[in-house]
Amino acid sequence: MARTAVAQRTRQSAEDRRKSILAAAQKVFLERGYANASIDAVVELAGGSKATVYQQFGNKEGLLGALVAEGAEELAHLVHELPLDGALDQSLRAFGRGYLNLIMRPDRLALFRLTIGECGRVPEIGDVFYRTGPQTVAKYMTEFFRSVAAAGLISTTDPERTAHQFIHSLRGDLYLQNLLNPTRRPTESELNRHIDFVVETFLAGARAKASIG
Repeated sequence: MARTAVAQRTRQSAEDRRKSILAAAQKVFLERGYANASIDAVVELAGGSKATVYQQFGNKEGLLGALVAEGAEELAHLVHELPLDGALDQSLRAFGRGYLNLIMRPDRLALFRLTIGECGRVPEIGDVFYRTGPQTVAKYMTEFFRSVAAAGLISTTDPERTAHQFIHSLRGDLYLQNLLNPTRRPTESELNRHIDFVVETFLAGARAKASIG
């Protein structure tokens, strides 16, 4: 019993340390830019040692990847919880709401702006961001659409392109407005109308193909 309690405290301590390092890394990246950020600056802010950072994340690129992956992991959990019971419109609305709420969070927008601003000088950070963020989310949605197609709920010959199309439609103009103007946060009503339109338009096409097929 005591051994189990110690193990739980150890795991919690390690997770707290990881969160502390990532929070410090995000602050350093956003304040100094990726190119000017350093592991030393992250350690100075988070405490601990450089050895711990290198052990957990490898290098500065690994820190950025871990920050982006946090969002993808949140969405992965959301996708895995989506039911495949025929209420596809509700499942897609739930994903749309979770997806937009995540990517429009101020910290996620700031991280994306950082990546766009610096990937011309440091191309690898754009690649890291894409692989650990958008590409990972698209993979989860690809599997979701493959499953609903197998269940006969939609028709698609290319679940991967279907996933990308749906995700891009969700971002739409609302995301671009918010990205370019941080004060332009969409209202709940605007978000709901946008999600409803995207889901209804998507399903009208996907189900029409299914019925024709």
